[in-house]
Amino acid sequence: MFDKFQLNSFLEFSNGTQFGSYLRTANSLKFEPVKDYFVNAKLNFQTAYPSFNYLLNTSIYNNFNYYFQDAKNQTVMEAGGSLNLKWFKTELFANYFRIENYTYFDMAAMPKQSGSSVNISQIGGDATFSYRNFHLNTRLQFQNVLTNKDLLPLPGFIGRANFFYQAKAFKNAAEIQTGIKVYYFSKFASREYFPILNEYILPGAGSFSIGGQPIADVYFNMKVKKMFFFIEGQQIGTVISHNKAYAFPSYPTYDFRLNIGIVWYLFN
Repeated sequence: MFDKFQLNSFLEFSNGTQFGSYLRTANSLKFEPVKDYFVNAKLNFQTAYPSFNYLLNTSIYNNFNYYFQDAKNQTVMEAGGSLNLKWFKTELFANYFRIENYTYFDMAAMPKQSGSSVNISQIGGDATFSYRNFHLNTRLQFQNVLTNKDLLPLPGFIGRANFFYQAKAFKNAAEIQTGIKVYYFSKFASREYFPILNEYILPGAGSFSIGGQPIADVYFNMKVKKMFFFIEGQQIGTVISHNKAYAFPSYPTYDFRLNIGIVWYLFN
């Protein structure tokens, strides 16, 4: 019975005079109630001083010089689990995050800490459907910031699909894989990138929402013994229409580009 359980734990602790204590622990439990069906559970915790970029900044721009005094440890608790099913190589998962003293930059690019916790829930799944040499891998994730949504804006939905053909070729001397990958996240009021600090800040009055635009890539891979050849066309939608996708407000994603490469392992 006990051979069906697998428990892993990790603990790290350090203490200093300037930045206080650091504690991180990661714990996972894997259980196989039926052969080839797995239940996974995890409980992770971390408490640490905010990164140095939140504490001090000197700049030639007078408005962006600051010294953040009396900062508290930011603590993150993560609890969740997943269910792995044999059918279609399916994984169903759920996660919950609770962040105390969440540290962020406000719309004026000044560091702040929240007085109450930020709570996030996530549910989703991953599955692969196959018919002969054709395969479709999909991953769907729904998430919601339950409290303090204005401090950590996130898309409510993230999706990915990879439809591909894979088979032996040239009298089994090579293996080819070709397909199309599509990425998507729902529209949301994203944080803005602030180049002076190289950080993300809360959106201001002139900001706008991003998302709601799928991004598609096509690719071809071939393996011959120790040599790998690949060609990939990224953002193929921009070939026939204007680029309307943004990585974050005012920063569009890249236009179409073609990647070609060869990897050759000379030694075992």
